[in-house]
Amino acid sequence: MTHFLNSFLTEYDDTLSSDSYIDPVGTLIIWSAFGRQVFRNRINSISNDVRNFTINLFHHYMVKKLVEDDRVKLSPSLHRQYQSKDSLNFKQACLIFLENVFVFSMLRHEKIQDVETTGILGILNARRLWSNEDRPPALILTHEPVGQILIRQLGLGVSGRYKTPLMEMGFFDGNYHYHKPAYQSRWADAEKLINGEPKSSLSKLASKTYEFLKETVSRPIQGGKLPFSDVSADLTRAYARAFASPQAVGSYAKEFWLTQTELNQGAAGAIFHVLEETEDLSPQEAVERALAQDLAPAEKTKLEHIVHLEPFLADCSLLFTLMASRRTQSTGDVASAWANFGRDATQLPRVSSAVSEYADLPAIKGTEGAKRLRQLLRAAKANDLDGQIREMAIYHSSVMQSRGQVSWLNVGSDGTINVHARTVSMPEPNSRAPGSWHNSYYLPQFSSFVNGLRGAVV
Repeated sequence: MTHFLNSFLTEYDDTLSSDSYIDPVGTLIIWSAFGRQVFRNRINSISNDVRNFTINLFHHYMVKKLVEDDRVKLSPSLHRQYQSKDSLNFKQACLIFLENVFVFSMLRHEKIQDVETTGILGILNARRLWSNEDRPPALILTHEPVGQILIRQLGLGVSGRYKTPLMEMGFFDGNYHYHKPAYQSRWADAEKLINGEPKSSLSKLASKTYEFLKETVSRPIQGGKLPFSDVSADLTRAYARAFASPQAVGSYAKEFWLTQTELNQGAAGAIFHVLEETEDLSPQEAVERALAQDLAPAEKTKLEHIVHLEPFLADCSLLFTLMASRRTQSTGDVASAWANFGRDATQLPRVSSAVSEYADLPAIKGTEGAKRLRQLLRAAKANDLDGQIREMAIYHSSVMQSRGQVSWLNVGSDGTINVHARTVSMPEPNSRAPGSWHNSYYLPQFSSFVNGLRGAVV
């Protein structure tokens, strides 16, 4: 189950999900590959918060230290369950345990000035547990669901969502092995971040957390549950101060994460500098401004791929939206709507010409995304708009079939389009002008990351 969740959460595969109403045209698997290429798997839809990046690193640092500390022996019950501190399940148990300590700590001290609970994974479930007077919150050190605040926390919690970026940077492998020689320079940098300044909030938290974790794994816990009320207020207050908000973390961790992620270099770096100078840009504006900067040819090409690809994908999405906008209509009705958006039968062939070879690019070559792009290009090359509409319906049906679902619509031989699912709202024509973008390529998520890095005085 853990392997399934990790693969599902770190590399998008809509054959594993049922998000037909989010992406009925199935283009997310295409554009996300080009977005990941720019951000080198550091930023995606579930990994984009500098506080969560730092919490995950901090907790792994605690677990690594525990595993390497030969003086620490597991309590008899934990030894029976896990045999070794180096077992994957034990490391997962520690990570979940520390995540829960963090979440409850933030609730305990949320009234402290500048503490921000928005964006904390599991905070809603934790708040319900926190407010239950009949069963006060307790901590259980286990990788099993009974110890998890968040449903499927191994995959959906901080350690699950932020696993791939730290693996890509070279902190550990899929089994949380920290000891390989290639990882040591990363951990040396992490040591400087966490303990480099003895009086820093993170350093103070580190010493308190490690002593707490050592004691927890070494001694038996009555009934296997540690009431959170027994957790020292000094420790929980230190958590709240060190991780008060993304901006608070960015104020001390900005240079560290820029060094580790290298997101201030290359194509991502060009976007980073644009976002640092100007907030609230659309993805299209940010990428187009980034292209104006001085970039190495290979990095510039990554952005050019997106600039050429997105008008085509956006138009494919728009055409399907028009097809699915009414319960029953004709292909002629869709052609009229298409014209209202400033497009005719030449639009798809024109915008597809720039990306005719993109299915063979390294970003998606040999993947389901490449297969879908080829199908969309085939639909765009139909002789007329009626043919393009019919080919789009066939393509949509194949996407839904790959998900084990039924298609939303069909086109009859007489040109009648029947929609079997709920209809889709049509956008305003001025919001989807020819050449405009529809997909984000992780730009909003990167903007969120950059915003956290800006820091704040706390």
